[in-house]
Amino acid sequence: MKLIKSAIYYVLLVVTLSTSLVKPVNAQENIKGLVTGLTDELVGDNTCQNTGGILAYAETKDYALYICGDIKDASRPRHYRSVNKNGTPGVTLTARTYNPDQGNYFEFYNGDYVYLLQIPSKTIQNPVLMVEFPDGSGYEQKISRFLLSNFLLQRESILPISTVNEDIAK
Repeated sequence: MKLIKSAIYYVLLVVTLSTSLVKPVNAQENIKGLVTGLTDELVGDNTCQNTGGILAYAETKDYALYICGDIKDASRPRHYRSVNKNGTPGVTLTARTYNPDQGNYFEFYNGDYVYLLQIPSKTIQNPVLMVEFPDGSGYEQKISRFLLSNFLLQRESILPISTVNEDIAK
């Protein structure tokens, strides 16, 4: 029963997110506060050591989030690492499966917890980190900074973040 309840909640969460992300956008207002760039800015950061390197990095008010590549395929998201800004230990997760067609978010599981990190794009202009708890409740924080690697910029489903502001202003 718990598994069914969790599955139903997850479907509702995805449907809610899908419909809420298609709303019309007021150009400059919705992208305010989101700083974008390339992971090249993180030279010397060892958080993703012993992996394929940093594919994406995001910050919220409480967390620094890293999506690390697979050591066998650096362009494939494989590890999720968080660093808590309050100094407490973060979370380290390894993806069991990966769907390259997801395109607009990274998803990782930790037991019954689901961690979903949205990728800024034309349809996701206010990306968030979402965590679903085992009881079906959830937690969400707005992303204020998002850096993406050149590996992921080459994927067609991801809008090059250097043009996010230009596309939204049109």
